[in-house]
Amino acid sequence: MKNFLLTLVVIVVACGASYGVFYATGRGPAALRDALTERDALAWLRADFKLTDEQFAAIKRLHEAYGKECAEHCAAILAARERQAPADEMERLESRCEQSMTEHFQHVAALMAPAEGRRYLAIVLPRVASYDHHGAPSVRVTP
Repeated sequence: MKNFLLTLVVIVVACGASYGVFYATGRGPAALRDALTERDALAWLRADFKLTDEQFAAIKRLHEAYGKECAEHCAAILAARERQAPADEMERLESRCEQSMTEHFQHVAALMAPAEGRRYLAIVLPRVASYDHHGAPSVRVTP
């Protein structure tokens, strides 16, 4: 009976220690967790892609400038949908929007370290192809 209780205690302690180690190592950096919790795309970029202050400032400026262009594309697409524009016009407007987003993402990636830029493009470019053009893309991140 004494060996049984000792074995049980050892197992419980080992399980608790294993859980603690995996929990602590699997949570990721606090800044990244906070960005995902807040669904803040710029904070996510900064944390996940390890941006310097200079890189982050330059990317933030690009993002703010692109927001105006993006709003124009969205307004044109939404207006064309509202007036039931021909399919070829819709395709042209959506294609221009997708090309603009792709170029923006490439400019953002160019400001990152090369490996981080490639990783960023691998994440965001597939989303361009499946974008539904129902308003401006959200700056919110889904974890």
